[in-house]
Amino acid sequence: MASDAPVSPEAVPPVLEDRRPGPGRLAGFILLFLAVASGLAAFSAFPWAATPPGVALLKVAFKRVSAPAETGAALSREELEKLPRHMRPQGGQSGTSGTRRDTIVRVTLDGRPILERTYRPTGLRHDGPTFVYEELSVPLGRHVLEGALVEAGGARAKGDATSSPERRIVAAVEVESGQVLLLELSSQQELALRWGGQLRATGDR
Repeated sequence: MASDAPVSPEAVPPVLEDRRPGPGRLAGFILLFLAVASGLAAFSAFPWAATPPGVALLKVAFKRVSAPAETGAALSREELEKLPRHMRPQGGQSGTSGTRRDTIVRVTLDGRPILERTYRPTGLRHDGPTFVYEELSVPLGRHVLEGALVEAGGARAKGDATSSPERRIVAAVEVESGQVLLLELSSQQELALRWGGQLRATGDR
């Protein structure tokens, strides 16, 4: 004989929610996948070019650490004693300001200036390395490229034997469409010119 007693809610097994995506969601995912695949195929058919057609590019890129900037006046004995021992200038030398010299870069093409800029060292006190990066358009054909790097206040013309000498490079280049030339510093801290993945010219001091 069946019992008419009410059934407790805890006795009824829970109904699990169906988490399978419906047909509409599957169709949307497939359409999205096809759209992304079509976009990638279109981009691969038209590859990105590093330089526009009919022109070439000169990149000036390097990192260097310049010499400490001098205060221009000799420190007194009291001022020297306040400095840490490793920062005290040697006898006869003027004191340093705690910053480093600016770097000046000049580039000319067939005698015409295309870059002349001063770069400051990084850091709050300007005592860190100096980063140089420029991209310059270069016309096609045969040219004479000249580059120079000098520290502000440190030119050899000042007659300071401790100053950093000017670095120079002169190179004849045959510029072709889409070519990328790189003006950098070599491991000997000399200006160097590369293109086509090869070192083509080095400068002097």
